[in-house]
Amino acid sequence: MKTHRFKWITAIAVTALLCVAAQSRDRLETDVRWLSDPAREGRASESRGARATADYVFEQFRSMGLDTQFQDIDPDTRNVIGRSGTASRHIVIGAHYDGQGRGFPSASDNAAGIAVMLELARSLSDADLGVSLIFIAFDDEERGLFGSRHYVANPILPLDDALAVVVMDTMGRSFIDLERWTLIVLGTEFAPELGEIVGLRGGSELVFLGTDLVGPRSDFAPFAVAQVPYLFFSNATHEDYHGRDDTPDRLRYDRLDADGETIRQVIADIAALDAPPRYLETPDYPDSEASALVSLMDTIASERSDLSSAYAVLFGDLRERLSATPSRADLRLATSVLLAIATPRVSSFSLSSLIGPFYEADGKSDEALAAYEEALRWTQNPFSRSTLEDKIQSLD
Repeated sequence: MKTHRFKWITAIAVTALLCVAAQSRDRLETDVRWLSDPAREGRASESRGARATADYVFEQFRSMGLDTQFQDIDPDTRNVIGRSGTASRHIVIGAHYDGQGRGFPSASDNAAGIAVMLELARSLSDADLGVSLIFIAFDDEERGLFGSRHYVANPILPLDDALAVVVMDTMGRSFIDLERWTLIVLGTEFAPELGEIVGLRGGSELVFLGTDLVGPRSDFAPFAVAQVPYLFFSNATHEDYHGRDDTPDRLRYDRLDADGETIRQVIADIAALDAPPRYLETPDYPDSEASALVSLMDTIASERSDLSSAYAVLFGDLRERLSATPSRADLRLATSVLLAIATPRVSSFSLSSLIGPFYEADGKSDEALAAYEEALRWTQNPFSRSTLEDKIQSLD
């Protein structure tokens, strides 16, 4: 009898958890679709769609019982802030809500990040974590991180009391639209305690990279300048990044929900730390960077039968570089090559201005030639094409 009762209770618990997960996925999709709707005009800063989005986030925060306010950046742009808790020690959780403008749904970048942030606010606003949570929807990220820069200059609580900042950007689609799912994490090189927490909570899909491999491309950057420990979560770029086909139907909401749950657990663990995380003056880069990049190259090679022969040449060189003791320059080169594959519309710049010249300076003419030939495939400007053709002829 007791065994049957235990099985019955367990079945009810599992059913309840599945229902909660389904509700979370549904809310994520509802938020993403609302934010990406053509009525939002692509949420470009200063547009009617951006103002409507700010109002939407404000009402969502207020409905959760958060202490909610607008933070004006200038007369036409504003952050939206929701606070849970009264403690001075706090965690900042943010994502930018502006997009690329009319005709650009900007679903993964960054309606998905806002949707995850809203779901985190729903699940954590009533939690007794012993710290305050500051949820921020940043405006005007795309034009230069102006929303986060303004907040860092005008925080509602002293940044010295911030345990960490957690930022989410470009989420819900896999890197290069591979079948393999990756959750890229930046910032652990400056805060080892945060790295340990993420490592315990995350699964095999985690890819830890040093921030220098990607650059200050999102709203974590102003906090990093202020030496606030940070974590940046992203599923990274894809072929529709900053494009018209970054639509909500292309997102994988089950994975977005799972990543949101990982981030929720990480935030709760940060709140439970006995001492604030340290911000290292000298970064301690993850040991797994090189192997993670090689693994991604292997996955791309196996999944992408349409990959040009130029990348086979570049991959061959990169595997050799990364199998030894790679320099930061080697790792940055590998990351640049992967990002060029991910977003072919803008790959010509990386291939012609960064990757090709690197190989030329290194005396590797075959690799430089491969980079320039691939860049030529994606270059439309007649002058740029002529310049590339001259380079190719000189190396051939």
